Amino acid sequence: MENQPAHSSRISVYASDTNQVLSRILQVFGKSRFEVSYMQVFHTGDEHLKRIVVEAAFPQEMMTLILARIEKIIEVHRAFAHAGDDADPIGF
Repeated sequence: MENQPAHSSRISVYASDTNQVLSRILQVFGKSRFEVSYMQVFHTGDEHLKRIVVEAAFPQEMMTLILARIEKIIEVHRAFAHAGDDADPIGF
């Protein structure tokens, strides 16, 4: 899988607004040495829940594994992949 070309993918993460949740999400990408090019945090209707959008370069075959690793973070409620350049995540 190491030889597969990396391309930019966007993921939305819904997580509790706690200290260090951003660094824990970034660690998922850092451990595999995937480059994060974009990260932004948005408010949601729930004051304790934030939407975090992350764009990173990694092989598409790794998407399921990355989503599973992100969802293992205690503060994370759900993570979704975006389809192409869509603003809204798949399945939400």
